[in-house]
Amino acid sequence: MKSDIDGITGLFSKDDACKRVAGIRFASLGSGSKGNGTVVVGGETTVLIDCGFNTKQVVMRLGRLGIDPTNLAAILVTHEHADHVGGVAQLAHRYDIPVYGSYGTHKGLFSRDLDGSLARPFVASDSFSIGDIRIHPVPVPHDAREPTQYIIENRHSLACFGILTDIGHLTPHVVKMYKRCHGLLVEGNHDLQMLMGGKYPAQLKQRISSNLGHLSNAQASSFLGEVLHDKLDHVVVGHISEQNNDPQRLHEAFGRFESTIADFQYATQAKGHGWVEISPSLGANSVTV
Repeated sequence: MKSDIDGITGLFSKDDACKRVAGIRFASLGSGSKGNGTVVVGGETTVLIDCGFNTKQVVMRLGRLGIDPTNLAAILVTHEHADHVGGVAQLAHRYDIPVYGSYGTHKGLFSRDLDGSLARPFVASDSFSIGDIRIHPVPVPHDAREPTQYIIENRHSLACFGILTDIGHLTPHVVKMYKRCHGLLVEGNHDLQMLMGGKYPAQLKQRISSNLGHLSNAQASSFLGEVLHDKLDHVVVGHISEQNNDPQRLHEAFGRFESTIADFQYATQAKGHGWVEISPSLGANSVTV
């Protein structure tokens, strides 16, 4: 008997899912404390960064983007917190998808029943390739075992995308690495005044605002100012707190970029954001990390 999920996956067109992408395209399945997932495509290779949704939810969210989960080449995990890995093992087992993450992150994942045969641990400072994409893990300060974020480039055109969420403060290495990106998904988690004046317990406020917590709007805005260049055409602000942020404060923090960056948008918890296309021409004069 077919499950509900089997019925959903049967609707996908493999031609759409496997379409060659000369640059990079990326989209969010949802972004926030209730679940995260980001799809990245380069050439004929499709990967999912994190999976904080159950399998039925992630298959439905992939379906909105025209992606069949059987075409995922890998799941890249940033760290072991539940909103990023809650659905990783279930999805990986169902579709036989290898799971990449730092050695520290994999120690956390094994406790969530990930089959060791699907584990692909890596040294957090080492780059590696999967199909048509080159992946550069970036170690970041966050309250997890060995968290990394990712910079991903098309190996053929060098079009480059970076994701940077769940980071407590900006380091010189992080800023240097992300200066080469043509598209970004960056965390703008909270407005500090809203957080401190809100209803969260003092301990949670301290965790979120600490050097191992999450970027505030002000920190994220400062980061964008440091990495901005004339080929950074696409920016998405994500991992936005539903309790400690709002549209007015986001506009106050990022308004200068809304009018100067060609494609500037915000990812939501419910719908993430749709496909963003990074042109292959943007990678023409790039310097490889």
